[in-house]
Amino acid sequence: MRSTLIGILTGLCLFICAQLFYPKEQNDTENIKGADSIVTHVQHPDLKNKMVSTTHQQPEQVQAKSAETQFKQAMKIRQCRNVPRNDQAFNQWLEEALSRDEVHEIIETMKTRYQRCLNNTSRDENYVQKLINAAKMGSDKAADTLWRLAPAEVHQALNFSTLTRDEQVARMKAFTAQKYQVTEQVALLGGEKATLQLIRGYQYLDPDTGGQNYIQALAYSHYFLQTRQDSEVYSRVEWTRNYLEQRMTLDEITQAQQLAGELHNH
Repeated sequence: MRSTLIGILTGLCLFICAQLFYPKEQNDTENIKGADSIVTHVQHPDLKNKMVSTTHQQPEQVQAKSAETQFKQAMKIRQCRNVPRNDQAFNQWLEEALSRDEVHEIIETMKTRYQRCLNNTSRDENYVQKLINAAKMGSDKAADTLWRLAPAEVHQALNFSTLTRDEQVARMKAFTAQKYQVTEQVALLGGEKATLQLIRGYQYLDPDTGGQNYIQALAYSHYFLQTRQDSEVYSRVEWTRNYLEQRMTLDEITQAQQLAGELHNH
């Protein structure tokens, strides 16, 4: 009888402990919550990694990189345009250079270019257009280079020899107008070389009128002095501004100052 009572008490104790320490419904709820949590993480296992590792370049950075690429391609083509294309042509050039006692540095430069350009398959591409494209993207160096192309080089690069005289004149005017246009774009982006070229250029030619335009030249002088105080050529531009103002009327100076303000605000 005693052992039976002890057994009953033991069983009752075990039942109460089981209910107290291991409630079934609570355990099931926790297991479900835990499963939901795991499913959530499994559905997007690399979301955090994607957010951390994915970096997007700013449009300005991409454009600057593209502009630099276009400029470098254009300069490589330009440097190779008149370089001999095979050993026979190079040896002939070398013989002629030696016969006229060509400067040693020029001969060495041609040797270097010949080796560098030998496998350049793009030397017949339109490098002038590449310079224009680079300037449109904001390349100050490309804009500056456009102004350094001699008319004969532009004629050769754009194949003007196949055109009539009138067509050549029209095409050259169109090129000059486009050169001013893209240079102005670069200047408004802060291009120092572009602004300097416009200051010089407008003193000799305004493509819209065919004559000089001191108002534009003075306006870009003021614009330069307002935005490039740390430039090494600041004093030279200041001298140019004074030079121009001495040759202009008060009304013209006022117009130039107003235009400079518009450029600066833009």
